[in-house]
Amino acid sequence: MALMTKEQYQDSIRARKPMNVWFLGEKIEDLTTYPPLAASFNAISKIYELQHNPKWAPLITTKSHLSGDPVSIYNAPLTCAADANQKTRAARALAEVIGCCTHRCTGSEAFAGLGPCTYDMDQDLGTHYFERFMNFLRYVQDNDLSCTVTVTDTKGLRTIPPHQQPNRDSYVHVDEIREDGIIISGFKCNQTGILFAHEVVIVPTTNMKPEDKDFALACAIPADAPGMTFILGRTPQDKRFFEVGGDIEGIDLGKPYADHQAMVYFDKVFVPNERVFLCGETKYVGRLLSYFTAVHRLTAGGCKAGGCSALCGAASLIADMVGVGKAGHIRTKLTEMAMTAETVYGLSLASGVEGFHHPSGFWIPNPLLSHTCKYTCTKAPFEAMRYARDIIAGFGETAPSELDMRSEGVGEICQKAYNPGNPEYDAFDRLRATRFIEHMVRGSNWSAMALHGGGNQEASTVMARSFTDWKHLQNMVKAATGIEKDPEKRDAIIDDIGQRQGRICTTLDLPVEKK
Repeated sequence: MALMTKEQYQDSIRARKPMNVWFLGEKIEDLTTYPPLAASFNAISKIYELQHNPKWAPLITTKSHLSGDPVSIYNAPLTCAADANQKTRAARALAEVIGCCTHRCTGSEAFAGLGPCTYDMDQDLGTHYFERFMNFLRYVQDNDLSCTVTVTDTKGLRTIPPHQQPNRDSYVHVDEIREDGIIISGFKCNQTGILFAHEVVIVPTTNMKPEDKDFALACAIPADAPGMTFILGRTPQDKRFFEVGGDIEGIDLGKPYADHQAMVYFDKVFVPNERVFLCGETKYVGRLLSYFTAVHRLTAGGCKAGGCSALCGAASLIADMVGVGKAGHIRTKLTEMAMTAETVYGLSLASGVEGFHHPSGFWIPNPLLSHTCKYTCTKAPFEAMRYARDIIAGFGETAPSELDMRSEGVGEICQKAYNPGNPEYDAFDRLRATRFIEHMVRGSNWSAMALHGGGNQEASTVMARSFTDWKHLQNMVKAATGIEKDPEKRDAIIDDIGQRQGRICTTLDLPVEKK
C-alpha cells in the first residue's frame, strides 16, 4: 500500500472496531466527531496530508530499507546520522506548523529501541525476537500505520519494585503464557495520541531485576483490540471545544491543532507470539530503554525547538501589534527565546551526528548528548514561556472570550477595549495571538510535555550520569597535571583524547561501534 492520504487515514480510523473510551464520566461513541478530540484528530491528519506535499515529502518521508518504497519517517528506523538529523529537522518543522506532538514520534522511537535490542537478544539467547519485530515493522510500513508507544506505568508505591506491588496492575505484566501467545494486564498512563493510533507498542518503564520477569514485556497490540479501556485526560481548555460552531471560530482554542493524553487499562488482553518482542528477559530491559531513550530524547530537542520558535513568533507579533517591539528589554527577551530554540535544536542535531552504528544496522544517537538535550528541554522552554506571558502583558490570558467579543451585549465594548491601536490589526487579531500563547503555555499539553515528555529532569540526569565516562575525565587531569607519573600511560591518555575527538560518552556494555 502506498502512503496514506489524509482522507484514507481518517477513513481507517473510522473503520476500527468500537473502542471503550471515556471522558467526563461518559463513554465516547465516535472519537472522530467528539469535540475535545477534534484538534488532536486535526493534528495527526495534517501529518498524513503533508507527506503528499512535494515541499514536505523529502523531509517527512524516506525510502524503506526493507522494501525500497517511500515510507513515513515515523515508520523507518534510523540507519545513519543523516536519518537522525532528518528526524530532528522534521520534528522542529512540524512543531512550527502544529505546535504540539505529532502523535507518531513515540512509535518510531519504540522501533529504534526494539530493533537493536531484539537483535542483541537473538545473538545472545538464540531467540527469534528480531525476526518477529522486523516482520511487524514491515507490516507497519506497508500499511502506513500510525503507532504509539506506551511506556509509563502507574507504578503504585514508588519505593517497592513491580513484583512487590500490592496491585500488580500498577505495572503491565504477563498473566499467562500460552502456546500461541500471552495474556497481559495492567495500566499505562500519559499516552500521547493513543486514541488515533492503529497500533499500540508496549515497552517497560524502568529497569528490572529477575524477580520482576512477569513485568519485563515488550509487544504490539492493535489499538482496537478487545479488553482495553481508555480514559481521556483533561486539559485546562477541554470544555472550550464544545463552544466552537456557528459564528464561533474557535479563537479561544488558540489554534486548530493539539494533542491528547489518555490512560489505558489492559484487562487480560491476548497478544499472539508474533507480536511479542520481549517476555521475561529482565537483563535486556535496561538495554532496551537505553536504545529507546537515546532517540526519544533526541526528538525532544527538535519538537521543543519548534514550539519555542512558534511561541517566540507569537510574542514578537504581539509586541509589534502594541508598539513595543523595538523596546530594548522586549528585544532581549525575544532574542533569548529564539536562542532557547536553537540551543535544544543544536543538541538534538549533535546527538544524531555523534552517534554509533549498531550491528543490527540501526543507528544509535549519542546517548549523553540526547539526555543532555532532554534535560535542557525540562528547563529552557519554561523561561521562554515566562517571557511570552510577560510580553502579552495585562490583557494577556485574562482577555475576554470570543463569545463576549462577538456578543450583541458587550461585543462592541470588548473590541474597542482590546483593539491594539495598530491599523494593521484588529481586536480579534490580538486575541488570536494571545490565545495562541495561552494555549502553548498553559492550555495544552505542550508545556507539560516539555517537562515530562520523554522523561523528567531526574530521569535525564540519571541516564546522562550513567553515560558519562568519569574515568576518562579523571585521566585527562591526571595527564595534564602529572598525577599520572608513567610517561607511557600519560601518552596513552593523550592519544585516547585525540582518538575520541571530544567525545566523553561511554556506551557502557552496549554492542555499538563508532563510525
